[in-house]
Amino acid sequence: MRQREHRPHGPGYWDRPLSFDQVREHRNMSCGLYGLCLEVVVRRRWPSFTCQPCSLWRGPERPPAEGRGQLLFMPMAARR
Repeated sequence: MRQREHRPHGPGYWDRPLSFDQVREHRNMSCGLYGLCLEVVVRRRWPSFTCQPCSLWRGPERPPAEGRGQLLFMPMAARR
């Protein structure tokens, strides 16, 4: 079986709430998909999440990319 050569877009599960000081190192609130990720996290009832596994993650020290990004994949929660 062939392995993926890229990371998918979307949040990663985090098993405990982040402290205020941890938010900057785990979340990218300037991302255009942040609102969609919040919706996914709420629907899945996760205690918290991190943006680090996402392919759009740039880390806390990098400035946001300029221009429009291309959405390749966004995991959506199942409807009830």
